[in-house]
Amino acid sequence: MLIREIMAKNVITVSPDTSLREAGKILKEKRISGIPVIERDGRLVGVITITDILKIIKEIYQWQQIEKSSTGLKISDLIETQSLNKKVGDVMTKSVFTLEAGRDVNELMRLVFTKNIHTIPITENGSLVGVVGKHDLVGSCF
Repeated sequence: MLIREIMAKNVITVSPDTSLREAGKILKEKRISGIPVIERDGRLVGVITITDILKIIKEIYQWQQIEKSSTGLKISDLIETQSLNKKVGDVMTKSVFTLEAGRDVNELMRLVFTKNIHTIPITENGSLVGVVGKHDLVGSCF
């Protein structure tokens, strides 16, 4: 089976200037685990994933726990506001693995399982033509 047979072809993308808050809304509404990040010239420059956003949420949570154990310290609201107003380009995964649409799904599985990634942009002749997420991969097996 080829990657083009399982990839999502209607790719949702964001720019590095998209707010983290907006990217989070897209991930939630579309029920996807990652979004390719594209520059204005069409270049793929990263991927913003649920994992990237969870790192921010973890930081906010840790500050909330510190506040519970001290008196008068109120930093978590500031951290939350600053974090969620960051741009995608500030927190995205910049080292992106891509695969060509005509490659075998086994190559995709090897990449997913050896690198522990779950959002892979798919290209054809250097242009973004699709994306494979964990749901696409699982769906290809059943």
